[in-house]
Amino acid sequence: MNVNRLLGIFIASTLLIWILIFALSPQPKYQKINNIKIPELEEPSVNIQEFNKIEFEEVKKNALKLDIKDDLPSAKDRVAKIDFNLYVYKVGAFRSSATISNIVKSYNDAGFPAFTQENKSKTALTNVLVGPFATQKDIQDNQKKLNKIAGIEEGEVIAWKP
Repeated sequence: MNVNRLLGIFIASTLLIWILIFALSPQPKYQKINNIKIPELEEPSVNIQEFNKIEFEEVKKNALKLDIKDDLPSAKDRVAKIDFNLYVYKVGAFRSSATISNIVKSYNDAGFPAFTQENKSKTALTNVLVGPFATQKDIQDNQKKLNKIAGIEEGEVIAWKP
């Protein structure tokens, strides 16, 4: 019984495909033929021998002097003049590398970029910083989350330039 059904489906689909191909294919006898004539262009009236006779006097006399002095300010100088700060949240200063890596990993897992920086006053310690954030308000909005991740009560907001 299954073979009969499959054979019937195959024959019906084959007939449908053939009917669609012939019924929906464009019929040449009903199509309008559009002939587009592209006009031929005239040959350019340029005498190549005249081009060979042209003399470039500026090049011959070495009168063409280029000023290659760079007087445009660099983008780095322009950015240095703009006074903008980014802000980071200092979670704390730690001595143990295992503690530091665990804290950084927990912030990264929570979706906050965290990094370390050497402590300037005590070289044995390493600061863990979260951010950068565009404004101090961004840090204040997320401060409870940031404190909870590190298990601290208070952190420090620091202006930061890369």
